[in-house]
Amino acid sequence: MVSRSVLIVEDYALMRELLAAALTARGFEVETAPSAAEAERIFRHGDHDALVLDIDLGDGPNGFDLAETLIARSPHTAIVFLTNLPDPRFADREPSGLPSGIAYLRKTALSDVETLVTALDVVLRGASTGEYRHDLDPGRPLAQLTRKQLAVLKLVAEGLSNLQIAQQRGVTEKAVEDTFGRACAALGLHATPGGNQRVTAARQFITALGRNAPID
Repeated sequence: MVSRSVLIVEDYALMRELLAAALTARGFEVETAPSAAEAERIFRHGDHDALVLDIDLGDGPNGFDLAETLIARSPHTAIVFLTNLPDPRFADREPSGLPSGIAYLRKTALSDVETLVTALDVVLRGASTGEYRHDLDPGRPLAQLTRKQLAVLKLVAEGLSNLQIAQQRGVTEKAVEDTFGRACAALGLHATPGGNQRVTAARQFITALGRNAPID
């Protein structure tokens, strides 16, 4: 008989299936959901010991929103965020605002599923999670940027012009130029004749997000 149950919330179908198979093979009772809404429905009818949550779940509530909702309902549920986002600032949150006792794992930083299994064991037992807080790693991608710089860089990566970014953020175009310039300076991207800081900065942001690559 299994001794631990987990709900996996992941919008990428292949990743969801692989995680479910891997955790089932390691003795967990597993249920899955592709969205926050479906996860809430399943959670109401279960008594899960732990949640494995992606953060970017498409339209609607993200993984942080879902965690707050479910913790309010069941405070002792253990949580592992498993995401491509280097840290919560990429979703307009601060690490200090996350629930205590959680693990935060970057998909691109995992070589196999054993790290996830160990992190689950740690949060389920209420042990220290320092080793499993990738969002606090000073060497994580774009760690040197401020929250505002990340927000502007995200819009640059989406193809918006400085004017469009200024209109969206409710600031002047000069303010956007200054913020983008400070972000480039922090990344060591200096303007050079014939160079394109914008393309390089956007590429670095996209690379920092990684890919929805399955783990073994």
